[in-house]
Amino acid sequence: MNAKDPISFIPSDESRLGGGDIVISLTPTQSKALGPEAGVLADWFHTVLWAMALMRSGRNSNGEPYTPGPEDWWTAIAALDHRLLPRLEGVRDAVVRAHVDSGGSVSDLALAMDVPRSTAQYRRDVLRRTMASTWERWASGGGPEDKGRPREDELGPDLDDK
Repeated sequence: MNAKDPISFIPSDESRLGGGDIVISLTPTQSKALGPEAGVLADWFHTVLWAMALMRSGRNSNGEPYTPGPEDWWTAIAALDHRLLPRLEGVRDAVVRAHVDSGGSVSDLALAMDVPRSTAQYRRDVLRRTMASTWERWASGGGPEDKGRPREDELGPDLDDK
């Protein structure tokens, strides 16, 4: 992180659609490391927020009463189950593995996961005994579609991180 707040909420009277904007800012190094996947992930997350708002309000994007059909829920299910959840699990596993590799304690892991120490120990042990999954490898290094993306050691320092 840096001294600038990377996440902001723009109130409704200033937002593009009149309801509020969530802005997630990336440094040049972060943007380069994530590439176009950042936009794709943001799109899927938007779909999740859209589905939650629809369930809570019963109104469409224009504010009109709306009864969603199966195709509406298909879009949200695909964004969540097929796209986001496997990637989020991969990120979680990669971060836990990095925590272990950097000397993190089981107690700290339990605190971060908000689980009992025994649960954190079990999850850590299972992760350490297994090879990184496809999505864990994707989280830390990108996937096959990332050919040509610079490696971390090629990105250089972020001036904004100071």
